[in-house]
Amino acid sequence: MKNNDFHILIPARKGSKGFPLKNRKLFKYTVDTIPEEFKHLVYVSTDDEVISQYSVDSGVNVIDRPPHLGQDETSMKDVLLHFIEEKNIKSNIILLYLTYPQRTWDDIQTIYDIFLNCGQDSLACSEKVSEHPYLCFYKKDNNRGKLLIDHKLYRRQDYPECFKLSMFVACYTPDAVDKLHCLMFKEDTHFHQLSSHKVDVDYIDQFLAVSDK
Repeated sequence: MKNNDFHILIPARKGSKGFPLKNRKLFKYTVDTIPEEFKHLVYVSTDDEVISQYSVDSGVNVIDRPPHLGQDETSMKDVLLHFIEEKNIKSNIILLYLTYPQRTWDDIQTIYDIFLNCGQDSLACSEKVSEHPYLCFYKKDNNRGKLLIDHKLYRRQDYPECFKLSMFVACYTPDAVDKLHCLMFKEDTHFHQLSSHKVDVDYIDQFLAVSDK
C-alpha cells in the first residue's frame, strides 16, 4: 500500500445501547493492527474523551465529532462527509468500524487492493445469508405475519441469489460519499464477498466470544 493515496477513518462515538461504551473496549483491536508507518494517515472521529486520549497515545489523529453527529440516528455518511470537509480529504478513504475485532492488516490491504482494481468509486463487503429473505416475514399483531418481500415462489431453487451487507472494510473516493445510501453503498458499489463470516460486535457476549481467541 502506498502511503500517499489513502486515509483511514475510524468512527468511534461514545454512545451504544446494546453494549455500553463498547468502542472503548474494541479500540485497540483495530488500531493495534495498523503498522506504525501508516498511523499518521489514521483519523478517529469521536465524541468520547477517553477514546480521544487512546488515539493520542496510539499515535493516530483525532477529529472532535460535534454533538449532532453523535446521536443514535446519525448516519455514517454524515460522519464521513464531516471528515472530508474538516480535513479537506482528496485521497481514497478506508472506513474501519471498530466492531470487527477479528480483522487484520492483511485483510485491509487485500480489500483495498481489490478496490483499486475494481474500477468503481465505492466498495463494501458482503457475506452469504443463512436464511433467504424470501422466507422472512414482518411480525404483526396476534401472531400474524406479512411477507418481507412479496412473491409467489415456493421452490428454493427459484429464489434469486442474495447476500448480506458487511462493513468489515469499506473504501470510497471522496466524490462518491455524497451519493451514498445511508447504509453506505450505491447502485454501482463493488461488493467484495468475504470467504467466511466476520463477527460484527453489537453485544457483550459477541465481544467475549471473539476477544478470548
